[in-house]
Amino acid sequence: MAGSGMRRGLDRTQLDRALGAAGPRQPAALPTWAQFRTALRRTPLSVWHDDVTDWAASLTYYSVLALLPTLIVTVSLIGLADPAATEQLINQITSIAPAQSGPTVHRALVGMAHQRTAAWVVLGGALISALWSSCSYLAVFRRALHAMNRTKDDRPPWRKAPRILMTALLLMALLISSAVALLVSGPIATALGRAIGLGEAGEATWNLLKWPLLLLLATVLAMVLFRSGPPSSRGVRRAVPGGVVAVLLWLVSSAGFAAYTSYVGTFNRLYGSLAGPVVFLIWLWFSHLSLLSGAQFNVELARAGRVVRPRAGS
Repeated sequence: MAGSGMRRGLDRTQLDRALGAAGPRQPAALPTWAQFRTALRRTPLSVWHDDVTDWAASLTYYSVLALLPTLIVTVSLIGLADPAATEQLINQITSIAPAQSGPTVHRALVGMAHQRTAAWVVLGGALISALWSSCSYLAVFRRALHAMNRTKDDRPPWRKAPRILMTALLLMALLISSAVALLVSGPIATALGRAIGLGEAGEATWNLLKWPLLLLLATVLAMVLFRSGPPSSRGVRRAVPGGVVAVLLWLVSSAGFAAYTSYVGTFNRLYGSLAGPVVFLIWLWFSHLSLLSGAQFNVELARAGRVVRPRAGS
């Protein structure tokens, strides 16, 4: 299996080099529908050839190390500012996870939030842990993107480290600010609705609109992650298609996995009391597989959009 995977990788690398030898390549101004169809057709096979499932497993490990401290930082900050809002924030955060794993995450966050006597110690430790783990996560994500693009990451560590650190800080800031916005926007929408005479319709309207906004935020987060790849894969126009594909795949996979865990119940019989954590880990793996599949789609879309100029005299 390893030998065949290496041969497939070499074949793809030789193909890219052959295209490069044929002449300069220019990306199309905008992808055509034919290029989209070609990229969609090639992406599943490329996911298999490039061992994307293994990269997703690695990212799942680092995401657990980074996600829980980041959530603790968010909950701790809200708890220090408004202790009464902590429970509401935890409920909103855990509502995104699958039903079987939601109570496990909920208990962990509630336990940390109730440690009032050591709130600043918990906040400081969680912040350091979240930042360190986020940098490790981004380093793995960066290697995965370079592997997909058949590009060697030859930047020295002192040039990569600041970029990874700034990206980690940006992601943490986006996650924390979005959680705060999600918490305070509901009462604001209710107050505005009453002020303009809509009554409770303002809150109902916001409850409908917040989900598309959260999906937009997820797309932005995916695009920020995609920027950690090689220079040829950066840029808003290059990142948007894969970000949209990643979010759509995440929605489908999350809904399908949630339905499976709710109606089949295999995990309860196999893992007993550990079913909640196992379901959470598998859901994270599906999430990262969707994210990396979106990145792989961007790679295939770029390959489909290459225009090979004929050599002079040929």
